[in-house]
Amino acid sequence: MTTPSQYAPVELLSTTIDETAVIRSRDDQRPVVLLLHGLGSHEGDLAGLVPFLPQELAYVSLRGIYRYAQGYAWFEMPMDPERPEALQTSAAAVEHWIGAQDAPVIGAIGFSQGGALALQLLRRDPRALDFVVNLSGFPFPAPMPGDDALAEVRPPALWGHGGMDPHFADGREAAVREFMSAHTRLEEERRPQLGHAVDEVELRAVASFLQRRAAEL
Repeated sequence: MTTPSQYAPVELLSTTIDETAVIRSRDDQRPVVLLLHGLGSHEGDLAGLVPFLPQELAYVSLRGIYRYAQGYAWFEMPMDPERPEALQTSAAAVEHWIGAQDAPVIGAIGFSQGGALALQLLRRDPRALDFVVNLSGFPFPAPMPGDDALAEVRPPALWGHGGMDPHFADGREAAVREFMSAHTRLEEERRPQLGHAVDEVELRAVASFLQRRAAEL
């Protein structure tokens, strides 16, 4: 597990999504769910979840626009409440990418940083996505101009996380729960003995959540 003192700096590679790195589960007009990886990972990471998810939906995995060590990122860590710029740059890049798609993009699954980015898309525009799945992720730790509008819309959201995840120590778990409860229709899958990871129980919860979202289309 990376601790705050071990974080490396990030390097902005582009202000747009690298289309050559996009992984698509299929090329048709099925509604799209974005897959947003975590710090130091890559677009192939969450793509491994696709065989376990409802096939009524299409899944598209994106690569972070920042270089981080041997992988990629969506913003620098640790988060600075006074500096949301990197996260906003990533959110704008994803918004631009969504706007160029023919198939509707209806939701996002994000792990860790990817979960923060998924929530940020909703904080910028509460109707940008119909739902989000936040796996071991967290909202940016400062108010945003769109928070009041998001609290009115309250889209469905699933938060899966581990009770032994160090990212949620020192009261941060309660803070994330409070934010998501106030701004989304929160479903929570808390795994008491899990760290910063996803297990089979969480994955089943994700599949069930998406199946219900697909049934609403």
